[in-house]
Amino acid sequence: MRPSVAPIAIPLVIGVGNRWRGDDGIGPDTIDALGRLDDLEGLDADLLTLDGEPARLVATWQGRPLVVVVDAIVAGRPPGTVHVITDPSHLPDRAAGASSHGGGVAEAVALGRALGQLPDRLVVVGVEPATVEHGDVLSPPVAAAVDSVVRLVAAEVAACA
Repeated sequence: MRPSVAPIAIPLVIGVGNRWRGDDGIGPDTIDALGRLDDLEGLDADLLTLDGEPARLVATWQGRPLVVVVDAIVAGRPPGTVHVITDPSHLPDRAAGASSHGGGVAEAVALGRALGQLPDRLVVVGVEPATVEHGDVLSPPVAAAVDSVVRLVAAEVAACA
């Protein structure tokens, strides 16, 4: 018998990635930017940075009404392109390079679905990377997308209130 998880009424925003791998740092950098926003104080959400390991993502998002995941997603568009995916079945699969690090959101969704442990609503905000080489700086097109991503995430959280 699987233990049940008590619902947590507060939305969760997860920045997935590795800030030491170039544009793979878009998730952690977005969480940092959200944490600095004065007007986010009116939005009730937990902010968290994770490495993208699927079982850890599933364990973290259980019982949440809304989870917004920000990650670098390769879908063949120009660097800095922002994708908003509200239907988890439309995530690029891992074979296509859905994430720039080991494991990923698509695998977490598959695992969560198999275990019956998806959040009530899952939104993935993905940004096309230019590079995931060693370094702690986002490329110019990805850095330029951070403000848009922050606004999108804040709007999703506000809509959940």
